[in-house]
Amino acid sequence: HPIWAELGDRCLSCGSCTNVCPTCYCFNVIDSPDLSLTEAIRMRRWDSCQLDEFARVASGENFREARAARQRHRMFRKGKWLYERFGEMGCVGCGRCIRACLTHINIVDTFNTLYASQHRR
Repeated sequence: HPIWAELGDRCLSCGSCTNVCPTCYCFNVIDSPDLSLTEAIRMRRWDSCQLDEFARVASGENFREARAARQRHRMFRKGKWLYERFGEMGCVGCGRCIRACLTHINIVDTFNTLYASQHRR
């Protein structure tokens, strides 16, 4: 859909949208060994699927390198995949992401555009 390229061009990949979202739960696992290398602490840290390094794996491959792909992933996660699996959207409509976005990407407008284009077919 052409909207992904438009959103990808506008997105700064700053993660503001996911940092304020009450339903985002992405995290990274970090192992921090002590100096003796006999013990370590495993920690979960909040992360964002909108950041460039989020989908990067050990080989250096990045499965969502393009900002458009990261926007598509976020919108599908909030509006499609969770709905298909659980019958509930992942977006509660609070508008925090819209207010936090420096380029004014609007998740509601995106959902409406996608819905309208699907039902025009």
